[in-house]
Amino acid sequence: MADEIIGGMKFWEGIFCIRINNQMKKNSVVFIILVFISTLTNAQVDHWETAVYSNDVWHYILGESEPPSDWPILSFNDSSWSQGEGSIGYADDDDNTIIDPTESLYMRRKFTVTDKSKIEAAIFHADFDDGFVAYLNGVEIARNNLEGNPPTHDQWATGLREALVYQGGLPIAINLSSVSLQQILIDGDNVLAIQTHNFEGQSSSDMTSLYWLSFGITDTSTDYGPTPDWFVGPSSIETPLPIVKINTWGEYIPDEPSINGEMGIIWNGDGLLNSSTDSLNEFLGNISIERRGQSSLALYPKNGYAIETKDANWEDIDVDFLNFPPEEDWILHGPYADKSLIRNVVAMQMARSMGQYASRTRLVELMINESYEGVYVLMEKIKRDESRLDIANLKPEDISGDELTGGYIIKCDKGEFDWESDYDIVNNPGAKLKFQYVSPKRSQIEPQQENYIQSYVDSFENAVSQTQSTYGGKYYYEYIDLVSFADHFLLQELVKNTDAYRISFYMYKDKDSKGGLLSAGPAWDFNFTLGMPDYCESNQAWAWMYDRHCDIGNPFWWGEMMQDDVFRNTVKCRWLEHRENGLSLDTLFAFIDEKVSLLEPLVDRNFERWPILNEYVWPNAAIPGSFQGEIDYMKNFLTDRWQWIDNNVFGSCTVTTEEVETKAYGFKVYPNPVADDLFMELNSAKAGTLEIKIYDVLGRQVLSENKNNILTGTQQIQVDLRNVNSGSTFFIVELSLEGNSLGRQQFVKLN
Repeated sequence: MADEIIGGMKFWEGIFCIRINNQMKKNSVVFIILVFISTLTNAQVDHWETAVYSNDVWHYILGESEPPSDWPILSFNDSSWSQGEGSIGYADDDDNTIIDPTESLYMRRKFTVTDKSKIEAAIFHADFDDGFVAYLNGVEIARNNLEGNPPTHDQWATGLREALVYQGGLPIAINLSSVSLQQILIDGDNVLAIQTHNFEGQSSSDMTSLYWLSFGITDTSTDYGPTPDWFVGPSSIETPLPIVKINTWGEYIPDEPSINGEMGIIWNGDGLLNSSTDSLNEFLGNISIERRGQSSLALYPKNGYAIETKDANWEDIDVDFLNFPPEEDWILHGPYADKSLIRNVVAMQMARSMGQYASRTRLVELMINESYEGVYVLMEKIKRDESRLDIANLKPEDISGDELTGGYIIKCDKGEFDWESDYDIVNNPGAKLKFQYVSPKRSQIEPQQENYIQSYVDSFENAVSQTQSTYGGKYYYEYIDLVSFADHFLLQELVKNTDAYRISFYMYKDKDSKGGLLSAGPAWDFNFTLGMPDYCESNQAWAWMYDRHCDIGNPFWWGEMMQDDVFRNTVKCRWLEHRENGLSLDTLFAFIDEKVSLLEPLVDRNFERWPILNEYVWPNAAIPGSFQGEIDYMKNFLTDRWQWIDNNVFGSCTVTTEEVETKAYGFKVYPNPVADDLFMELNSAKAGTLEIKIYDVLGRQVLSENKNNILTGTQQIQVDLRNVNSGSTFFIVELSLEGNSLGRQQFVKLN
């Protein structure tokens, strides 16, 4: 038989082999998996029935020695094998037949096909611990976590996998096409044969072997049995949203390590419908994929995914689709407890409207291995990049001078950490805020860089612990970008984020030559917001979150800064600007309504896949019982919270007091706010040339000019701002005399 090689894959008679490199934690595993070309068209399937159940009676033997090579084929005589009801295994409370600990288990189940011409498609489902290979009439149809052709009886699975069904999860699904089935199945007796292997051989603490085979039938005949309660057949959908289709060739997607797969996107344009049977016209390419999340991964069956786009050689490659700028790292966020489906989308829009970088988002519908998974949010992963967080690229050789001072991205979060604060978390004595390196990564950061960023953050914390005096010669607000911290404060408080300030809290620092201040952001993770959570008074529209009195606690910074006029007045100025623009209720409700109009035609499909609208899902504070009810509840909370913030943002719209300006800088600016001409009162100890630079909130230089013949003593400097138009109202002026920095000052420019 002649083989045809296409794109590295060997085709014959509609079946092909794919070689996949799967990067494990400690070693690289290469395996061969036999996969079937999927030509499923759900319109040809009348209904689904199950031919083989996990709890059928199976013939089985323990893998104490190598079985005969013909054990998977129909003619093999298994009369000497033991018989037992599946699942066959031990120690997971999901076993009907208990066996002794073993390295491997061999199972066979015969079943009858009445008329194979009526079978248009099939799905093989598997729930196992830890790896398996399945054969239909001796032909391999699926495998996971197992290498070898065939695997030997004493071979370990290539990684750990816990069974999911007994924990409320779902088995993995492998779709088989009509072309493949017609070649493999026969009318009359057939056999499904499976070998299951443990990761740690006989020392493994558990084994699970749950397997099902279901058929898509083209007419109304009922020759087999009903499908399991959790069964979801291949879907054909029409939607105004882009459709993201991921194919892992039946392999289960773990939380780590990532596995290889393929991603395609269907998008016909704004206002047009997209069908899952359309061509993958927006994007088609290789990816690596893994599940992501912390509490959501443990608690919710609808998981999020982290994706990296790959080229033909499985190397990282930047790609652009759906109007996102080119990049390689992507997030698929799966809203579950957030039944509005858009809290993250709304919060990211708020952050962007405030002039800060935040992930762009796109609502999509997701299908994995032809199984419909519901509404997801495609997002940008936070990383240093010209089209994302545009700060300096800190290289390994950047270990001194200005090059050492940026760019860093760090975050405060749960889990592993790189260093701790010296200060206790408020309301949680003994608990420390934990910091993690994001960029450079833990594995890439140099010791000098670690020392620098840790020392800088420590200095800020020491300074903010004594707001009326300096630390290292600086006040706390000379270490940070006040605008970004004020915006972060307002965003977290407006949505009343339960996780605010302590979890998924990012900060970054660029080089000193580019401003060099510690900035708050980018914003991230807003599932538990806008009245959704039922703990820590998060569903009440009143009270601040930074000083909440519950056992979680927050960094002490925010309480200290909110007692200081410099920060309070900055927050007040930013609120007065935002409330008239991107954070006005009219603007926010228009954005919400736009997203709802996209979701309304398809939202029932999401909640058929995940039927939770009338159920409590932790930590729901309310159960309106309908999608529109969820939206109304969110809007009502936002209205009440917005009004409370408006009434309780204390301070005045003057960025700093005269006393603080004089102490901090040796020069002051006035009037503040300013319309046309900005004046600076400078007390200079020497004469020379004064360099003046003005930046907007995004760090863009909007004015640069020199003043020659500056004299010693007190003098007034005037700068014309009439041509400064950057779309911002908040600015920073930086002065240098003969190359020596005199500091920076912030001011508001009236339009």
